[in-house]
Amino acid sequence: MKQCCDRILKSAELYTDGRLKITEEKQNLDNGIRDAIEAKALLYSFSGDETIGRAAVDALLNFYATLKIDLTRHDICRIVGRAILTGSMVYDWCYDLLSENEKQLVIARMETLAVTGLELEWPRLVQGSVTGHGSEAQLARDMLSCGVATYDEKPEIYNLAAGRIIAEFVPARQFFYPASYHHQGSSYGGYRFLWDMWATLIFDRMGYPQVFGPHQVKVPYRFIYLRRPDGQLLRDGDDFIECQVPFGTYWQTGGDAFAGSYFDDPLLIGEAIKQQKIGVTSDYIFDYLFFDTSVAARMDKTALPLTKYFSEPLGAMVARTGFDEGITSRAVVAEMKIGVKNFANHQHLDAGSFQLYYKGPLAAESGIYEGGKGAYGSEHFKNYYQRSIAHNTMLVHDPAEKFTWQGREVANDGGQLFPNGGREPVNLEMLLTNDYETGEVLAFAFGPDSLKPAYSYLKGELAKAYSSKVKSFQRSFVFLNMHNEKVPATLIVFDRVAASDDKFRKYWLLHTVEEPMISGNTTIVARQQKGYNGKMINTTLLPEGKNLSIKKVGGPGKEFSVFGQNFDQTFSHPGRNSSDSAMWRIEVSPSHSQSVDQFLNVMQVMDNDAQQHPFAVQKLDAGRVTGLAVADRVVFFSKDGQVVNDEIKISIKGSERYKVLLTDISKGEWKVQSLTKKENPVRLITSNADVLYFEAEKGNYLISPVR
Repeated sequence: MKQCCDRILKSAELYTDGRLKITEEKQNLDNGIRDAIEAKALLYSFSGDETIGRAAVDALLNFYATLKIDLTRHDICRIVGRAILTGSMVYDWCYDLLSENEKQLVIARMETLAVTGLELEWPRLVQGSVTGHGSEAQLARDMLSCGVATYDEKPEIYNLAAGRIIAEFVPARQFFYPASYHHQGSSYGGYRFLWDMWATLIFDRMGYPQVFGPHQVKVPYRFIYLRRPDGQLLRDGDDFIECQVPFGTYWQTGGDAFAGSYFDDPLLIGEAIKQQKIGVTSDYIFDYLFFDTSVAARMDKTALPLTKYFSEPLGAMVARTGFDEGITSRAVVAEMKIGVKNFANHQHLDAGSFQLYYKGPLAAESGIYEGGKGAYGSEHFKNYYQRSIAHNTMLVHDPAEKFTWQGREVANDGGQLFPNGGREPVNLEMLLTNDYETGEVLAFAFGPDSLKPAYSYLKGELAKAYSSKVKSFQRSFVFLNMHNEKVPATLIVFDRVAASDDKFRKYWLLHTVEEPMISGNTTIVARQQKGYNGKMINTTLLPEGKNLSIKKVGGPGKEFSVFGQNFDQTFSHPGRNSSDSAMWRIEVSPSHSQSVDQFLNVMQVMDNDAQQHPFAVQKLDAGRVTGLAVADRVVFFSKDGQVVNDEIKISIKGSERYKVLLTDISKGEWKVQSLTKKENPVRLITSNADVLYFEAEKGNYLISPVR
């Protein structure tokens, strides 16, 4: 904490009467003066030196008397709230030095700032408690702090702020925290989680520990699993970090230091240190107050399971082959997402999407947030970036369909609907309505080793994310850790899509950074810029033959195309940002229209510069099930999407000893009997999660339930 302490002492030594410069500018905030006032107040609380304490009080009064804030600026509530926090700190820490008149002056100024500058329109509290700016620092830190400080003189401030937090913030977070994630994604999720940690710490200091419950500590683990070996994160929702930080940066998230300290979690402390967040940012005074130096940091993540399931209301899985770091790391990272609830705001229409990273992003997300042509609400944002067409999911295109976002018509991308027309849920009760439902997890499993799984499986039904044009959209993911030096992993995606009209064309999407190469049913994706060296080979097994169409979309003027209309966007800080800049995609589609279609795609990853061929992929068919063989793995899925509860006959060819995964299998005990080698004993296997997994040599097998 030496750096924090040194910075506090240096700020406290700054002579200032607190007066801000009178200029013609609409805003004259000086963070150096603000920091000096807070540092002096803090030292008084420790030392009792009335000279420095009185200097803090006098400087605050002058600071408030001369402060000008441009209330027309975007997101000004964050600056206003921070100014209220400064007053709260001085009021609380120097309380016994304030006269009654000075107390009233400070309270009046803080309330004036709140009324004029906070978006939640204090004291009306018009914004929501689940997402949006109303769920950020305005209440969880700034007005809660103000209420604590001024409680003796004006308890209604505390009662308003704490009242909403207890009544609305707490139940909402107790709903999604157990899923180990924050719904606002890889940038805003960590940012908003930080403000929740503030509320936790403030209530704890008043004697109310873990106000949001014990599951709060799980949230940062979503970012740990989304962490790519290159230091970035797999994208999730609106992402402002990729345009702000230089390439090669170990991305910051939010709340790791506070959560690690509060919940005594060494791994989160290690993450905070790696992100260089302690004592480095402008919030060093709070690092000094809240960081617990007695919690030992742990940097090594190898003890973590390689696969983690994030339960409802997310319904997603991240599977890895390792936690190695560096741009040359051989670790593969795959995200498989169903998506049970969509909280709107910064969350995307990406139910059923997937991402895949190996020595670079290979199956990526597309679009740019906060670029040169507009950010939130821009044409690029609402017509492309947030939409399904920018993600690796399914489109079902009804040419007559109309889409709206917050009352305004937007492009028809053939994808999913904005939940409740893009209007954010203001509380948990509203979130739990059908307006925000996007899918249902039907099954998930990984094993047989829970720490280093050979397979990771997730299946869901996603029709709720679409309009009535989609009667059913079942997507199954299987990630295979191949334990192979040359081809370390395979991702399999099997879809069964039923449309309400056989004329509605279906598109299976795969977004890539660099231009993909298509040959027959094979798509080659390389990532060789910026020092990356990854390659992915996608083999499309369904649709097949003359019914298969693979179309490439992208390139200059078509980077963000929505059925022929390009919603252009440019990068902030070109040449130095961390953006993946995915500007290509393939669209896999049946050539012949029909109401129900199946898609089966097999993605293998390997080094781009190696003379390495992918494993041969063989399509398998066995009555009610269909599947594939790749290397020494065999995977089957139910053709009709229904759980299989009667006997299956499968045939396995080749010289390997195969690891067989059957999905969509009803729970219970099953018999696996060789029909080729009669002397082989019958094996009994139990399905606990709609899957059977066993090893087998080539031959024919009868698999039947034990009645």
